[in-house]
Amino acid sequence: MTAIFKFKQSIANQLSRLTQCPSNEILKLMRPSIPSKGGNVSISLPKLNFRLNEQSSVEPKDILNKFEPDEYIQNVNFEDNSLIFTFQETGFTKRVLQQVYKDQDTYGWSHVPKPSNEHNTVLIDYSSPNIAKPFHAGHLRSTILGNFVKQIHEALGYRVIGINYLGDWGKQYGLLAVGFERYGEESKLISDPIQHLYQVYVQINADAETNEEINKQANNYFKRMEEGDPTALKQWERFRNISIQSLSAMYKRLNVKFDVYSGESQVNSYIPKVHDILKKQQLLVTTKQNTVAVNLEKHKLGTCVIQREDGTSLYMTRDLASICMRKDKYSFQKAIYVVGSEQAYYFKQLFQIYKMMMPDSLVDLQHIPFGRIKGMSTRKGTVVFLQDILDTVKERILEYMKKNEGKSQIGNLDQVADQLGTSAIMVQDMKSKREKDYKFSLDRMTDPKGDTGVYLQYTHARAYGIEQKSGIDIDPNCDFSLLKEKEALNLVQSISQFPEMVELAFSTLEPCTIVNYLFKLSNATNAASNHLRVKGTDRDIARARMLLFWSARITLKNGLHLLGIQAINRM
Repeated sequence: MTAIFKFKQSIANQLSRLTQCPSNEILKLMRPSIPSKGGNVSISLPKLNFRLNEQSSVEPKDILNKFEPDEYIQNVNFEDNSLIFTFQETGFTKRVLQQVYKDQDTYGWSHVPKPSNEHNTVLIDYSSPNIAKPFHAGHLRSTILGNFVKQIHEALGYRVIGINYLGDWGKQYGLLAVGFERYGEESKLISDPIQHLYQVYVQINADAETNEEINKQANNYFKRMEEGDPTALKQWERFRNISIQSLSAMYKRLNVKFDVYSGESQVNSYIPKVHDILKKQQLLVTTKQNTVAVNLEKHKLGTCVIQREDGTSLYMTRDLASICMRKDKYSFQKAIYVVGSEQAYYFKQLFQIYKMMMPDSLVDLQHIPFGRIKGMSTRKGTVVFLQDILDTVKERILEYMKKNEGKSQIGNLDQVADQLGTSAIMVQDMKSKREKDYKFSLDRMTDPKGDTGVYLQYTHARAYGIEQKSGIDIDPNCDFSLLKEKEALNLVQSISQFPEMVELAFSTLEPCTIVNYLFKLSNATNAASNHLRVKGTDRDIARARMLLFWSARITLKNGLHLLGIQAINRM
């Protein structure tokens, strides 16, 4: 149970007796009150009356005259059609800050019941770049958003398996192999494998547009791979391993770790099993083009081809095989695919076919879609490589930091600039609803005074600095009545809201819920630190304020952790 819940429950219980509206319905109506109007929680009276349906409506005087203050609630007022409730300040402050002290690194989610062992394994499929193609903006969004989904599931007690399902199979790899025979250079492959393989891929694709023979060679090469040709597979494995090593270094900069590097290549043994199950369920049809397909017309999903005329597999075949393979290997209950919105139709087809294949399966398959990044380019042109994105943002921040080097106490400017750069990229990506497109803006994302990752890190470092300079221990038994200033009470209110934000973010898998909450928390923290000194004040007051700022920093740090961002202590 969260600190704020007891106070809300007290309101709900009294209002339920006065209005006959169930207390659980009243809890759903509660919103944080607007700071300018005072109080802690507000309830819209029209919405409360709407919940009463045909029962008599409630007048403000019915509540104001009969509501009784208790150990949790100080008073109730009415303004702008809303009931505004004020908590008992000292009791509320004590409960909130002591809960942060008790929970520390789990504050925000320690109150959430842990899933049972039978329902706690979740697979998250995210990032998933293609070997031989650039790590484009869509892969970057999938990486950042997927990492958030992984972090919040882990925090809430799930056994999470993060999978990077590489595009390492199919005709495009056949093209790459043919291209490398013509244009590949060993030295360039070793020094910059991602970029060199992409250059080779672009060149061979250009050749294939005017020479149909190249497409035939690519198809034949891929067929050799599916048939287990050792020479073809040896080269494929080398390209794959080199690419993973190169990608891993960039993922490390983003503070992203995968439990498994998988790929389309690893599901080959399950493809015949998929065909057998589909055949057994009488789901296969042969098209006029001699391809094999599944008819999904009755589900308004068209006809989905799962085998080409030459017998080779497609994405759909391999994705169905991967679900079967993962179910056998990990015995998961839920699988989440973090992939762009443009693939929504494809995933509807995939999930429907699996459901028809396995009608008794209780597996929960989810597609978490997201919009596009617009306006992203780098010094190397319109083709975007992840390393260029990271380096460009880092250089911008390093330039700013060097201008202000006299104000900084840190020696590792380069490392901190890199961390700030990744924070800036990740927060810009997560500050809006997932499915909204957004414009990539270097100026906006690196603004230390705007709603940016840099601002969140600045707030954390500033709060950490207060702790280090104050010489005051963190004391959960301080005199809470000394925290009576408006700025202090606003900050306590903000800290108290974090657990509810975590629950909401988990239910929607929208990281913007956490990001925008952290902006408000940071604003409240900085407003308080501007008005409430710790060092040089009365010792009892200093102890109370120190616990307040420490609690704000822990809350901010925990929020950043859910976003996959490592908090910076000095900058």
